[in-house]
Amino acid sequence: MEQIEAVYQSGVFKPLCEVRLPENQRVRLAVQLIDIPDALALLNRMQERQQKIINDRGNFPDSTPDIAEDRMRDV
Repeated sequence: MEQIEAVYQSGVFKPLCEVRLPENQRVRLAVQLIDIPDALALLNRMQERQQKIINDRGNFPDSTPDIAEDRMRDV
C-alpha cells in the first residue's frame, strides 16, 4: 500500500506529490490527520510544487469538473 500526503480543499483531496495512477482510477483513502505545524509545512511544500507546475506548464490543471462528472456516475 502506498501513502500519499494530500491537502483537503473545497471538497477535494489534492496530492502533494506526483501520483502515478491511470486517469479515473478509483482508490480507497484512509485519512490520518497531521499536526498543525506539519500541516503548515505541507501546505508550504504544496504551494511551492503548484508554483513549479505553473512555471513548467503555464497553468495549474483543475480536476474539479472531472470529479463532479465522476460523482454524477454514482447517482
